[in-house]
Amino acid sequence: MNIVIVSNGPGLKDVVDKFGHSSEWIPSAINDSTINYKILKAYEGETCNVKDYDAFIITGSKYSVYDNFEWISNLKIFIDSIISKNKPILGICFGHQILAECLGGKVEKNKLGWELGSYKINLTDNGLIHPLFKGVKDGDIVYESHQDVVSLIPDNAIELAYTEKANQSFAFNDNVFGVQFHPEFSYDVTRELMDIRVLKGISIDSDKLEESLNSKNILVNFINIVRSKM
Repeated sequence: MNIVIVSNGPGLKDVVDKFGHSSEWIPSAINDSTINYKILKAYEGETCNVKDYDAFIITGSKYSVYDNFEWISNLKIFIDSIISKNKPILGICFGHQILAECLGGKVEKNKLGWELGSYKINLTDNGLIHPLFKGVKDGDIVYESHQDVVSLIPDNAIELAYTEKANQSFAFNDNVFGVQFHPEFSYDVTRELMDIRVLKGISIDSDKLEESLNSKNILVNFINIVRSKM
């Protein structure tokens, strides 16, 4: 299996220096030696031939999907080409948001403020039975680090999960999936992000960080969905 991880920024230096980059955390969480990964740095204008790969994972970013950068505009065109070829895609945080926008949804700054730290996730009736959430329970803890949200999911998309502050997941057809939370984050990475951003004056709902036990299943489940289509 050949997977492209679309990276949307170099990451925060303090975090990368200690823990590496999210493009490394994703393969580590999946832990499958039969997968070949290509890291594509979208923020540096890199692209690839969509037909040569089996699936795509779109990472988070410090940027907003509505920022006026050429690379973000080009990324939207690239994602449109992936969707048009019916390739499986998983978007994480910024990736979730840009998928929603490409499909006609709406992304904006959350009027309720940041979700930063650990949060209980609520699964919809569809989420409870969806293969993307296999092994994830209603009320499970997930890690969050975002201010923008999908305020309107695309037409014909199915909401899979939410918190009190934001949509947390949707599915479009049987091959496009977005999750607002970070299944690739560890406890230590999340703690570091919280501490950095609190020092910068960001207000958070709670400084207590609970451990996320099951959210990494999202990544493995996505791979299993891809494999079932091959």
